[in-house]
Amino acid sequence: MKRTITIILALCAICITGFSQNKKYKPLTSWPFVYEDFQPGRITTYQGAAIEYDQLNISLINGKPLFIKDGKIMEPDSKTIALLVIGEDSYISSNGMLLKVLKNTLKSAVVQMEIVDTEAMNKTNIGYGKSSLASTQNVSASALALESDVMNAGVIDGFNNKGVDTMKQDKNSGETLVTSRSIGIYYKGMFVPATRYDVLNIFGIDKDAVKDFIKTEKIKFNKVDDLAKLVDFLYGE
Repeated sequence: MKRTITIILALCAICITGFSQNKKYKPLTSWPFVYEDFQPGRITTYQGAAIEYDQLNISLINGKPLFIKDGKIMEPDSKTIALLVIGEDSYISSNGMLLKVLKNTLKSAVVQMEIVDTEAMNKTNIGYGKSSLASTQNVSASALALESDVMNAGVIDGFNNKGVDTMKQDKNSGETLVTSRSIGIYYKGMFVPATRYDVLNIFGIDKDAVKDFIKTEKIKFNKVDDLAKLVDFLYGE
């Protein structure tokens, strides 16, 4: 496991140089993806295979990768993905969900999770209703259709059986999709939210030693550089 993580982080160090996402882009219920357009990228598997894609994107519904083939949106096996690169952005996987690398460390990484904020969406007047797909999530019908097709079939033939080209034409017709971004650390394949509580509740750590480190180093959980020091300490303590 340690060797696998080392390989992943080495690949990330090569790839991450900045943020390529268009800052003006806002995802919509009709286009619930991280990027405004599907674009070239690369997936590296845990087995070391590197696969190039002409059109890659990431779902904001479930944090999984998507690509276009023969006019259809498809999902690769996210559990085999060690690293995904789109433009200048790098992502590593935790339980099939892609996490954006904010900073590589000597032993791990500081990462960001972005996903639909269902609680905020439910407070809007857009008219989101409950779904039988996930009783705890209330998102738009179109977004749920996307999630259902991706999770159950592994391939999407567009919303309501539309082709991808038609989806692109209609992608500006939806309502603004509210997302939440959470910063955390990548520890032994897990996303650990950047809070004192979550860090101290990691299974198997020496809590007293971690508490002393946080106090001595004056770790601030909203500072990426501090989180980088903290996650490296966790691997070495």
